[in-house]
Amino acid sequence: MGRDKALLNWHGRTLLAHMVGLLETAADEVQVVGRDRLPDRIPGRGPLSGIATALEMTSTDANLILAVDLPFLTKDFLLYLRSRIERSGRRVTACKIGSQFPLCLGVRKTLLPEIAHRLVGEDWSVHAWIAGSDAEIISESQLLSAGFEASIFRNLNTPEDYRGAHT
Repeated sequence: MGRDKALLNWHGRTLLAHMVGLLETAADEVQVVGRDRLPDRIPGRGPLSGIATALEMTSTDANLILAVDLPFLTKDFLLYLRSRIERSGRRVTACKIGSQFPLCLGVRKTLLPEIAHRLVGEDWSVHAWIAGSDAEIISESQLLSAGFEASIFRNLNTPEDYRGAHT
């Protein structure tokens, strides 16, 4: 993107403010991980390190973990995801869109030791971690049945994505 996505303007406020406001509609506690607020547990290890930091800081068992660049998520979807992780016996709930797992997860605090162990290894990929775990995977067809389009996971990775999101 070339600049901090969290500071992008999203309908009159920063993308970060938009995402925090959205999370506040579905979560009891909201923490912002990354940069100066809560620096990653081990810098340079990507989103998995941020997930570890979030789990260290939370007192909640079942947590919603979101990337800042998913502005099309909705309150109804976050409530749906929250209910899925709370009802599931699994420690991770993830949506699979095509072959990808968007960084919009339900994660239990009990996963922290496993993630911490993974961070000292060589593979810090969130995708590989989810694919190799006992995650509850919500398919595109399940999302559609629940009333959600895959397009809510559209993210803002490039300047073109950002410009296109405003048209």
